[in-house]
Amino acid sequence: MKGPDDLIRGTASFVADLPFDGLHAVFVRSDTAHGVIAKIDTSAALASPGVHSVETAMTIGLGPFQHVAQLDPAIARCPLAAGTVRYVGEAVAVVVADSHATAVDAAELVEVDIERSTPIPTPAPDSPAIYGSTTSNVVHILDDGPDVADPTADSAHVVEIDIVNPRLASAPMENDGIVAGPRSDGGLDVWCTSQGVHDIRTELATYLGIDAALVRVRSPAVGGGFGGRATAPVEFAVVAHLARTLGRPVRWIQTRSENLTGMPHGRGVRSHLRLGVAADGTLSGLDVDAIADAGATGHVGSLLTGSMRRQMVGLYRIPALRWRSRAVLTTTTPVGAYRGAGQPEANHARERAIDVAALRLGLDPIEFRRRNLLRVDELPTTQPGGVEYDAADPVGALDHAVQRADVAGWREIQRERRAVSDHREIGIGVACYAQTTGRMLPVDSAAVRIELDGRVTVACGSPGHGQSHDITWGAIVSERLGVDVADVTVVDADTDAIPTGVTTGGSAASQVVASVIATVCDDVVEAARSIAADLLEAAVADLIVVAAEPGRRAGLAVRGVPARRVTWAEISQEAAAESTTGCLAATRTESVAGAAHPYGAHITVVEVDTETGAVTLLAHTAVDDCGTVLQAAVVTGQQHGGSVAGLSQALFESATFDDDGLPEGSTLLTYLLPSAADLPSLDVHTMSTPTDRNPLGTRGIGENGCNGATASAHNAVIDALARFGIEHIDLPLTPERIWTALASTSVRQGALDG
Repeated sequence: MKGPDDLIRGTASFVADLPFDGLHAVFVRSDTAHGVIAKIDTSAALASPGVHSVETAMTIGLGPFQHVAQLDPAIARCPLAAGTVRYVGEAVAVVVADSHATAVDAAELVEVDIERSTPIPTPAPDSPAIYGSTTSNVVHILDDGPDVADPTADSAHVVEIDIVNPRLASAPMENDGIVAGPRSDGGLDVWCTSQGVHDIRTELATYLGIDAALVRVRSPAVGGGFGGRATAPVEFAVVAHLARTLGRPVRWIQTRSENLTGMPHGRGVRSHLRLGVAADGTLSGLDVDAIADAGATGHVGSLLTGSMRRQMVGLYRIPALRWRSRAVLTTTTPVGAYRGAGQPEANHARERAIDVAALRLGLDPIEFRRRNLLRVDELPTTQPGGVEYDAADPVGALDHAVQRADVAGWREIQRERRAVSDHREIGIGVACYAQTTGRMLPVDSAAVRIELDGRVTVACGSPGHGQSHDITWGAIVSERLGVDVADVTVVDADTDAIPTGVTTGGSAASQVVASVIATVCDDVVEAARSIAADLLEAAVADLIVVAAEPGRRAGLAVRGVPARRVTWAEISQEAAAESTTGCLAATRTESVAGAAHPYGAHITVVEVDTETGAVTLLAHTAVDDCGTVLQAAVVTGQQHGGSVAGLSQALFESATFDDDGLPEGSTLLTYLLPSAADLPSLDVHTMSTPTDRNPLGTRGIGENGCNGATASAHNAVIDALARFGIEHIDLPLTPERIWTALASTSVRQGALDG
């Protein structure tokens, strides 16, 4: 139902594809970034044929929806704007009707009068508070304090640079959607887009005052999440509430414009870095002052500067770090988690600072990194920022990438073009990265059940939404139990299938839920040994798992005598006959030993047309260490996806707002995403240094690409332009920005020549 084959064949079922006979919800949204609601007239909409309900904050009876408990409840957002709107796209009313078309027409009849207030489209700590119950827009401060000495004080050179990591929209393939139906016991049946059905269940049940045991949440196929679906949208709470009050199923399917302006954005950090370099070219310290855009509410994005600080020095030999950051509210779309959640921002900023330092000091950027990266014998270690890195070979990853990318060959082409003043400049950019995976989600659940016919059903907590979990989990079960992968069924994204589970995110699934599944399989084998020993009249210690082969099904056999075997079907049938609990099965909820730390090196080659500013991606090489590779094809796919996300951030994407707080990327015509024609063939490779932090030795892979590719592409473009005196341009590197920088440089050079 949710595997990649279903998507390719067009048979995957998403929320909007589910059979539905109920009511349709459409939200009325603010077209003003900041203002006081003077009037909402719903009378015309209510009078429309087929309309069952039109609700506002005054009528719906729902209080503030608290996304993140650590933040001030005074800035919790009401599901429908109460009194004040704080960003374009905030819901102010909802219409429920017999059909979607009827609801859309009725929504257009709702009259909303908003008295405009001064918008605050960019974060400024001293900006007027947008919530009357507070005195400041600063919602989260992380500050090492005045007692921490300047880590660059004794440096021979101090390189200062401002780095902007612009906002991004998650832009998943599928927009948000929910179908909520009331139950006779007062509970709810919910189908929705989600990264974690158990957390959605908890959020909805808590908010609506329902016993969580009476709420079942499921997800069909989900077209991507990337962090934007880590928490329940407020619209889900409204729809679930309406289903209960109206006594009928209610469906809401988000439009693309609603998605681009309403689904939590990611990134949105401006950092001032001061990088100290000693006389011998080694790094001596790093001082960072960052301001994060929180958007209009205290969403999870407000807390991500903590992840950024932890990852700031990466796997470099940087002895000291000083940090200060503030997350600040603005009258824009709320900011949440997005692919890496604070870590790509750190890797990008640091790698740009290192490149600028190399440029200013006349050092080769690759050799500069090689000189300052930690060596194999220096790991494991705890770095400034607090990350306890496990075993790694950062220099080996860099050297592997340099060799695979043929940097020497591209440098020769670069020299040849410059020798003839070719306007198509070649640029080569390198970036090293490190990431922490599995830190926030160290516990998960899984159950393995041997059906009476010998097939295996796996129920697990962490659901897939495009990561090919079915393939990976099936392969683990096949290896542990010897069964054919085709005989394994994975059931996830269903709160009734397993009682607990976590939200899938942070590249944690391959090291957490995969390890739990493997351990549960071992539990099944141990439970089966005593049953098989009786059936075979053999010693328990002499029994081993034997794989399926032509004419023989998998099961347990006597060591050295594979013909003396009993199948999984026979074992499960015997288990069922001997107990009242049914088939042979085992369940576990447990944690892994600790977070793991994938790392690697990316190299990007670009061509920059200095006459137009256009950038062409010529090559991209990624060398990523994700520990034990469970499924090579799945890992390759994740490398491709992550790298494309990183390249896209560097050259295309940016969720911007004008001075009035109006979004400038509310459609896919204005929010730019690359197509296959814009991308090179990606050259991806893996190193495999197993970690000791989990039984399988795996590290994350889903977000590695955007930790490395953004900076490598950024560095490549600047490398192409460095001979023109350009050392930095803010992302995204659009032709206009590049052309403007070149023109400005030409004007300055002309003035000097004159």
